[in-house]
Amino acid sequence: MKKTLLIPFVFSLQLSTFSFADFNKGVDAYKSGDYATAQKEWELSADEGNSRAQFLLGLMYLHGRGISQDHAAAFKWMKLAGEQGYAAAQFNVGRMYEQGLGVTRDLEAAIEWFEAAAGNGSDIAQSHLGAAYYEGTIVGQNLAAAFKWLQPAAERGIDSAQFLLGSMYYKGQGVPQDLKSAFDWFARAADQGYAPAQFRHLAEQGDAESQFRLGLMHDHGFNIEQDYDAAIRWYLLAAGQGYAPAQNNLGSIHEQGRGVPQDFQAAIKWYRLAANQGLAQAQHNLGSVYLNLQDRIHAHMWWNLAASNGFKDAFLDLDRIEKTMTAEDIRKSQKLARICLAKDYRYCD
Repeated sequence: MKKTLLIPFVFSLQLSTFSFADFNKGVDAYKSGDYATAQKEWELSADEGNSRAQFLLGLMYLHGRGISQDHAAAFKWMKLAGEQGYAAAQFNVGRMYEQGLGVTRDLEAAIEWFEAAAGNGSDIAQSHLGAAYYEGTIVGQNLAAAFKWLQPAAERGIDSAQFLLGSMYYKGQGVPQDLKSAFDWFARAADQGYAPAQFRHLAEQGDAESQFRLGLMHDHGFNIEQDYDAAIRWYLLAAGQGYAPAQNNLGSIHEQGRGVPQDFQAAIKWYRLAANQGLAQAQHNLGSVYLNLQDRIHAHMWWNLAASNGFKDAFLDLDRIEKTMTAEDIRKSQKLARICLAKDYRYCD
């Protein structure tokens, strides 16, 4: 979910003490479409160190607005503005390093400039940087750093950051799993009209995570009509690629009977596939299904495994179920859990 390279042109700028008249003339000229005059006046201000003029001049060269597009010139002026702490320019310098526009591509430098812009309060830089750390594309995946930057961007209303933050809470990535917070962030993104079109495009190309997210939107009606058939269809595609969260959600659909007849055996099948990959939520869900089937030994076993993987609710469930079990049954369950874990979840019956 990467934002566009260009920051929208903003006229409501606090004017610098540098070349006040020259800068204002440039703004007026730009508004009237007189780009040649705007360029002339802003160059006068930019040469004297006016960071706003440097930034806007950089945008003119980047866009090719009224002048020939020149990425090298754009980079020059953006970098000068960025070195003075101008956050929007810092973000654009990062994007130019990322894409190799007007400068040799340098991902390490890109991250440094994104960090600077994000630290200076640029919400689009915070969102972009958070997404980069979450996806591990232009920098090594770092979920703690992703959360650090996505949270302020999401709180300031960046819809893509809200959706990614929701995904982190939903899957317990970098933060304790919290479904209430996940759905809250999903809803806030949906309220802004964050469309699933981009996910559909990627999903149709076979991206498992996008298939899962699209299924999740249909499942819960996030910014799209609730449609269990569509949810199941997308979950199945992702689950067929071994995507554990989709397998877990198919288990939930069958356990609860959302759009299909309630079927505990089908739920167990899907939960097991996800649990076998170490997904703690699926392991906990399996325990709940086995308890419904009056199989306390296997319920205890799966809750024990979920607890060992850090699923907090499992600790409470273990405490509760052990009060209804004999000491011998608890020992049997613990032995099964040890075997299951030692065999990498391949022998858990």
